[in-house]
Amino acid sequence: MSVRTSVIGLNSRGAALARAIAAAGHDVVVWDEAGVPAESVEDVRRVDSLQVAFTASLVLMCLEDYDAVQRVLGQAEPHVSADLVNLTSGTSEQAEQAAGWVQARGGHYLDGALMAHPEHVGQPETVLVYSGSREVFQRHQSSLAHLGGATYLGSAPGTAALYDVAMLNFAWATLIGFLQTTALLGTAQVQATTVAPLLTHWLSTTVTEVITDYAHQVDNHRYPGDQEWLELDAPLMDHLINAVRARGLDTALPELIKSLTDRGIDAGHGKDSFASLIEILRS
Repeated sequence: MSVRTSVIGLNSRGAALARAIAAAGHDVVVWDEAGVPAESVEDVRRVDSLQVAFTASLVLMCLEDYDAVQRVLGQAEPHVSADLVNLTSGTSEQAEQAAGWVQARGGHYLDGALMAHPEHVGQPETVLVYSGSREVFQRHQSSLAHLGGATYLGSAPGTAALYDVAMLNFAWATLIGFLQTTALLGTAQVQATTVAPLLTHWLSTTVTEVITDYAHQVDNHRYPGDQEWLELDAPLMDHLINAVRARGLDTALPELIKSLTDRGIDAGHGKDSFASLIEILRS
């Protein structure tokens, strides 16, 4: 049987990709620079030749970094005419450089970002974003759908990598807020598992509505303070800082929020909504 899909790299993410594609019934081979045993993933075959790996109709690459990407592509240079989907994390500039290198050698490049942990690969709700060759995305969309929800962001190869870091920014900011909240409530012996259901419900209802509203405000560059405004929020932030400090916790996060708010007020946004702080972030 001819090879249909190759996975280059058997780190935890690469192994999850191989596992999801194999579970969908694809003929999968794997190649790993470090020699990780293919037996760690069921229903795949290990190949020792990059030339064989790159004869697949679809090559999925997921390595530790772009130094490894450049090293592997250099070894495979005579054989890079395949459709290559690179899910290695990196910068937009690195993705664009890799795309140019592959295209100059007759290959077709699609960059991707997995917005989840390895254990989420293969679940339909898992977010994966792609940019680069539209033809590669269209040819292999059904295969990529076995990894999770596949969203195409356009022909610029660096767009998926930019989404990757931007969405990580959102995740980290949200999660550090969760940790600050649980630390604060923990001073009153409230368990994190007690508050988590309330927070997730609040996120899925009220907070998602606020984000949607703010998105329109940001795109329109108009920040009506009909329901809330910076001068209303600022005293509440002082209350938060005082409560955090009084309980012996780190105040860096609430002080950052208050600092941005104060700068917004000083810039003339005191009567505008919290969304107006994007103007401070842009400056």
